[in-house]
Amino acid sequence: MWQHQGGILVSLCVLFTLTQVVVSVNIDNIQCCQCGTLYPQGVADIKPQIMPSPFVIKVAPDADFYRPGLDYNVNLTSLDDNRKFVSFMIQAVRTNKSRNTNEPIGSFTALDNINAVQDCPGTFGNAFVSADYTEKSNVRLVWNPYRSFQGHVEFRATFVENENTYWVKEKSRPIYSPDNELPPELPPRYIPNPIAFVDTVGCGITKGCYRIPEDCSEIECEYIFTWRDKGDKMVFEMSALTDGFNDRYFAVGLSKGDIYMGGELVFECVHNSSRGRVDVFQSLNINNEHQNVRLVKPKIGISFEEGSYNNGRLRCRFDREKTVNDEEVGDFSLTSQRYHLLMARGKARRGFIKRHELTVGHLPASSPDEVDLLIYDNISGRARYHLVKAHACLMLLAWVFFAPIGLIWMKYYTTMWPNSRFMGEKYWFVSHATCTLWVILLVLVGVILIFAEVGGWAQLPELSLKAHPILGIIVFICVIFIPIIALIRCPETHTCRPVGNWFYWLFWTIAFCLAIPNIFIGMEFGKVMVPWWLTWVLCIFFLFNLVCEVILEVHQCVTHKKNKERRKKWELQKKENPNAHIPEPWPAGRTFKRNILFTHFIVCLIVVIIAVITVAVS
Repeated sequence: MWQHQGGILVSLCVLFTLTQVVVSVNIDNIQCCQCGTLYPQGVADIKPQIMPSPFVIKVAPDADFYRPGLDYNVNLTSLDDNRKFVSFMIQAVRTNKSRNTNEPIGSFTALDNINAVQDCPGTFGNAFVSADYTEKSNVRLVWNPYRSFQGHVEFRATFVENENTYWVKEKSRPIYSPDNELPPELPPRYIPNPIAFVDTVGCGITKGCYRIPEDCSEIECEYIFTWRDKGDKMVFEMSALTDGFNDRYFAVGLSKGDIYMGGELVFECVHNSSRGRVDVFQSLNINNEHQNVRLVKPKIGISFEEGSYNNGRLRCRFDREKTVNDEEVGDFSLTSQRYHLLMARGKARRGFIKRHELTVGHLPASSPDEVDLLIYDNISGRARYHLVKAHACLMLLAWVFFAPIGLIWMKYYTTMWPNSRFMGEKYWFVSHATCTLWVILLVLVGVILIFAEVGGWAQLPELSLKAHPILGIIVFICVIFIPIIALIRCPETHTCRPVGNWFYWLFWTIAFCLAIPNIFIGMEFGKVMVPWWLTWVLCIFFLFNLVCEVILEVHQCVTHKKNKERRKKWELQKKENPNAHIPEPWPAGRTFKRNILFTHFIVCLIVVIIAVITVAVS
């Protein structure tokens, strides 16, 4: 009796304890947060943490100044992968000593699918607070300043990790208003002085413009370069969209007679974070050396220069004398010649530009036609590199059509149609030899074309792109050895014939296996201008080719015993009747193999047509 009652009492105690634990860790008890103090509600007996917070506020772009109307990315991020916050509140507030208040400035919107709302409405903006208690390690927000400057601001946030652990008023780095007095640690020379937007309304009428994409307004343009006659000077405007990080440049080169880098006069618009400035310089691209050398007098002939770098947009405006009498500048008159315009962007270091990338989206854009800077043209588009496209099309024909078909014939169809001949040779040999000859011819011509385009061995900066010419040469050597091995092999009845066959198969396999990744590397080159979806089409195709080979390999294993028995029976009949004409036996499963061969051929044909047309017209 007492044991039974004791068990009940113990159970009740355990249940009561669990209930208390559940209540104690119920995060719903916390309501975030009070507008004035940013303190959570429901935690009166618990003090905020004084240790450094594992959660921080990150602001991008990494600029010291803000402009009304331009959005800024604000991330609430955990520095520890094992720590997460369940609730937060963030607002932007003034930091000016004379105007320091807790009133929120600007408004927030969420980039992620989170449950959060605007709160603490004020005259100039709102705070932003989470409305659920799910664990979060990174919250991406966009802050839009008030429509006019409100002084220097900083972001303050409260992070709630659990009922017992929270941080209040964690601060971001400040961002400054250019129209207010700057703190002593930020000298006036650091003011970026945001300059006026590039007006595109007058393109082709009051100014000449080269912009990408076509007819874009500056805020939408990837690149834009404008020119306008001003008596003995030209007024140039340059603007490009960057990745938003510090130390970036946008450069425009004047190229005589071609669309290739080398021998150009270059106007540089460079952001230097160490000085907090955007400057205009002049430099020269050295012919055949892939180098850019800044002029000894980099600002010769330049006046009324201004520049800014805000929200990822790098912009410069300057006047340049039409003719500069300087031996280093050379014959780059702005009035007596026509030029291809080359536009490039990339990373800089301490005000000096670094080499641009060669991948899609980073390769310099070249104007399709030469431009007279005294004529107000409105142009767009990119010049096309026809030899590069021809090289790509030939490689696609070789390795997407002829090589897969030739290899399948050689591996799995040597016993098909045993009694049929074409010009005295078996069908598989004719098909394989034809495909092999086409591969050799296409690869040979393709290599010649690309060497003619590059003018020798390509000097490539990126690691993945560096592998392309190396793999290409290895594939080319293997392709050259294939016909040599085929010609010097022992006769078919010789005992060493399998050795020659093995080397023939080895060089074919190495060439094909290296050509596939090399095709994907080649599609990264900007000169090919391949759309992203074609990469996925080729991925699916090569996966399909692999599946076909696996199916045929399995089918060959399954039918091996039956075919071996048929072959033995045929050989026995030949031995018993040496003078009789006994046709060779048909292999087992030939209908299935014919269907696979037909399907594989049709898919190869469709994919290579799509790929070649896409590369040719893109």
